[in-house]
Amino acid sequence: MFRKIIIFVSVFFFMTLILFAGMMYLKNEVEVYSDGGISLVIDKPTFFTIAEPKVTEQGSDITYEHDIHLLGLPLGKYTLVERTLDNGVKLLFEEVANTSWMPYVLSLNLQGLAEGKLKSWNEEPIPRAEDPVYGMDPTTNPLGTVEWNGHELLQGNLFVSRNLTLGNGDKVHELRHEITDFAFEDGVIQKNFWLPPKHKSQSWVILSTEALFETNGKENEWIEFAANNRQQQLNWLTPSGPYVKLALTDDPRTQLAYGLVPERTKGQTYKEWNETSPSLFFETMALNSQINQ
Repeated sequence: MFRKIIIFVSVFFFMTLILFAGMMYLKNEVEVYSDGGISLVIDKPTFFTIAEPKVTEQGSDITYEHDIHLLGLPLGKYTLVERTLDNGVKLLFEEVANTSWMPYVLSLNLQGLAEGKLKSWNEEPIPRAEDPVYGMDPTTNPLGTVEWNGHELLQGNLFVSRNLTLGNGDKVHELRHEITDFAFEDGVIQKNFWLPPKHKSQSWVILSTEALFETNGKENEWIEFAANNRQQQLNWLTPSGPYVKLALTDDPRTQLAYGLVPERTKGQTYKEWNETSPSLFFETMALNSQINQ
């Protein structure tokens, strides 16, 4: 009997070790989107399964929803929203929702940017000031623009958050991590992250066949403005609208609470900049704001 227990424990141990190795080190890639030479690829643990998408279309948005499983057990969902604006620019919104009680690691990779050049939007530190209404907003500017093969994109950062209900009943998104240090090499942007249980990750990218700014100087002017005017720029874009820092309340969890605030996310700043310094970027952000209203 004792020998059987030893054998059972040994087999269980080695199976667990193999599963852990598969979770941590054995990986493969699944392509979930491609267009014009670029592609979005999920670099995932080998034992994870990304199901075929459920596709829905509404207005300017096409949504691809993939279930994620581990050996048949549900782990969550990967959702991609492809939004095409009237000016021909595309926004891609990616979300991974971990609905399980197990943390896991993924990498959402944007491929096909051979010989691309990255212009960082965070070369200088973001000034930090405690706002009396909103408190501290620790978020930064987007990663930056990449120019390749006559095309250009703006890559946003990746935000890991969880849903919360405050004491007053308001439903908010509590920011846990903003991931900004993506690797960009060999024409691939790698967005690698850990996703805790009951959390979600969100990121976005703007794709254009033309330059987003008229000149490098105009782009620099906006980068500086965005760094110094935290209430007027929108960094955490989602299909339903940009999440912005919420006002502080007696609930301590509002220190990092974000949500949709229509009066602050109408894109008025982008409209004003587009009138004085016309650019495809400002036009794009203004058009996107109209969709979110």
